[in-house]
Amino acid sequence: MILMFIMTLVFVSLVLVGYVLMSSSTEAFETHSQSLASSTESKLRGLFLFADTRRLVVFYVIALVGVPVSLLVFGQGIIIALIGLAVVAVTPRLLLKQLAKRRRTHINEALPDALAQIAGAMRVGSTFTSAMQSMVEEETGPLGQEFGLLLREQRLGSRLEEALDNLGERVQSEEMDLVISAALISQEVGGNLAEILQRLSVTIRRKLEMEGKVRALTSQGVLQGRVVTALPFLIMFALLAIEKEAMQPIFSSLLGWCFLAVMIVMQIVGSIMINKIVKIEI
Repeated sequence: MILMFIMTLVFVSLVLVGYVLMSSSTEAFETHSQSLASSTESKLRGLFLFADTRRLVVFYVIALVGVPVSLLVFGQGIIIALIGLAVVAVTPRLLLKQLAKRRRTHINEALPDALAQIAGAMRVGSTFTSAMQSMVEEETGPLGQEFGLLLREQRLGSRLEEALDNLGERVQSEEMDLVISAALISQEVGGNLAEILQRLSVTIRRKLEMEGKVRALTSQGVLQGRVVTALPFLIMFALLAIEKEAMQPIFSSLLGWCFLAVMIVMQIVGSIMINKIVKIEI
């Protein structure tokens, strides 16, 4: 009788503990998913991309669980499953970063012509705001979207200085920071803003041309660095496909794991060093 009571008590305790753990894990998952959805929505809005972020988070979680499980089901090893999990985990972040970089590049390339247009409109009597409005009406790319948002913020009551600061925070570009600094200084101390913007247009255009020349001259080094970084992993995957039994000791022994750890660390260090050598700031 006492034994039956103890077993019942233990069973009830385990059920309660399991319920508490499931509840806490569910709440933690919901909190994390909401935080991830809000941060993703903020980043997408910064890129002027609008989508159902909750659905994207659901797809991300499904892929995060489904890809490694599918690899294991189809007979792949635990290493391949972990690599698949890592790829799925970092892909959205890298994709958003690449989209932001591409948008910034488009903005910088369109900025010299936009500044020249604004300066020309101000020379014939337009104000800075009306000159920006005429530029926005003709510019349909990312630059027009950013300046259009600046003008909408002004219409809603924001001061020009606040709208320009918000523009700089959204774009995160040195070229745009130069334009914002020139506009703010002109607002505070006066000066011929049209002439300043015209000179900035010429300066930014020359800077972009110089950066293009540097990228062309260092492209071979960048490609070599990427090939050298990826080559050991490509050889390892090829050997896994050709001589799977011969490669098994690398993934089943302590020495093999140490070898993989040293290889990955050295590859990361080498990639960082090559990137610093070929990356030239102007």
